Amino acid sequence: MTLAYVFELLAFALVGTLLQGTLLWMSWRLLSRAIPVSYPVLRYRVAGAHFALLAALPLLTVALFHLFFAAMGAEISREKPSVELPPLESSAAYLSMLAGIAACWLLGAMVHCLKLLREWAGLARIARSAAPENLVAAVDRLGKKIGARCLVQPCIAAVASPQVVGFRRASLMIPADFMTALPAAERDAILLHELAHARRHDFAWNLMQRFGLALVWFHPAAWALYNSVALEREAVCDAMAVGQGASPKSLAQGLLRLAERRSGHAIAMASASGATLSNRVHRLLAPAAAPASLLRRTAIAGGVLALFGVAAALAEPGLNAARMRELYIASGFGPTVVVNARDPAGAFGLRIRQGRVVQASIERQSVPTERIIQKGDQVILLGPNRRPAVSLRVSANGRIRWDARG
Repeated sequence: MTLAYVFELLAFALVGTLLQGTLLWMSWRLLSRAIPVSYPVLRYRVAGAHFALLAALPLLTVALFHLFFAAMGAEISREKPSVELPPLESSAAYLSMLAGIAACWLLGAMVHCLKLLREWAGLARIARSAAPENLVAAVDRLGKKIGARCLVQPCIAAVASPQVVGFRRASLMIPADFMTALPAAERDAILLHELAHARRHDFAWNLMQRFGLALVWFHPAAWALYNSVALEREAVCDAMAVGQGASPKSLAQGLLRLAERRSGHAIAMASASGATLSNRVHRLLAPAAAPASLLRRTAIAGGVLALFGVAAALAEPGLNAARMRELYIASGFGPTVVVNARDPAGAFGLRIRQGRVVQASIERQSVPTERIIQKGDQVILLGPNRRPAVSLRVSANGRIRWDARG
C-alpha cells in the first residue's frame, strides 16, 4: 500500500501540473502583452517566476499534500467502525498504470539530465588557448564599464560565437577570428552583451532552469516558458549593452553576422540564436515606450492571476482527497488507527498500523501480545481461558469487519 500511495500521489501531482501549468502559461501570455518590452528586466523576472513555479509544481504538490495527510496526527480514531465497508484495495492493473506513469516521468527526467551532462562534457572538451593582447585589452576596457571584468577570463576557443561558460571566474570563449571578422563597433557591442551575462551569472541561472525543465519535460507550457525566459534574458543583456554605450544598430548587425555560425551548446548561451534573433533585432531597432498606467494594470492583473492559480492548485486535489487519505493511512507513512468497537457481547479496542494489530483490549482489559493471533487480515483475540473471544478482519487502512457477538 505504500507504493500505491506514492504512485497515486505522484501521478496526481503530474496530472495536476498539466492543468496548473496551462494556467501559468496563460498568465504569462497575458502579462507579456501588458508589460512593455522597454522593461526587459521586469519581463525576465515575471517569466522566470512563472517558469520556476511550473518546474516546482510536481514536487510542491507531493510535499504539500503529504504534509497535509501527515498533519492528521499520530493516531486516528474510528469510534464506530463500519462492519459493511470492505478493505481498501488497489488492483494490480491500476498499480501498474500508476507505476508506468511514474516510470515514464522519471525516465524522461533522466534523459534530459543526461543530455545536459553531455552538453557540459562537450563544453569541457573544447580546445582553449590564451587570448591575444588586443582581446584582453578590449575585455578590460568594456568590463570596467559594465562591472564584470573580474568575473571573466577571456580565451580563444573552438566555438562559433562568443559565449560565457562557468561560475565565479567564468571563461569568455571567443572564436579565433572574432577580432578580425567584425567591425570594432559590432565587436564591442557583442562583448558588452557577453559581459552582461557574466555580471548577471546567467550561466548558473540557465543551468538551474535546465534542471527545472527536466522535471516538467512532459508539459508543452514548460518548454514555451523556458523559451520565453531565454528570450527575455537575452533582451536584458542587449539592454545592458546598449546602456553602456553600444549602438543598437551595431549590436543588431553583430548578432546577424554571428547568427550563421552559432554554437550547438544550449547551456553556453551563444550570442546569436535563430529562434529569438528576429524578435531581439526588432526590439533593438524599434524600442517601445512604457506608459506608467499600463504597469499598474499589469501588477493588478498579475496579482489576480496568481491568486487564481493558487486557488486552482489547492482546490483541485479535493476531488480525490478521501481516497488519498485512506491510501495514506494504509501506507508506511501512515499513523496508528485506534478502533473502539461495541456489540451485544461488550466492547473491545484495537490499535492498528498498516493492517497489523499492535495492541488490543477486551472490556478495557489489555490483551497480551501472545493472545493476539493474526494471519493475513484474519485476527483472533483470545480470552483469559485461551479461547477465541473476538474474531475479525482488519484492512490496511485501519477498518475492521466482524460478525457481531450475541
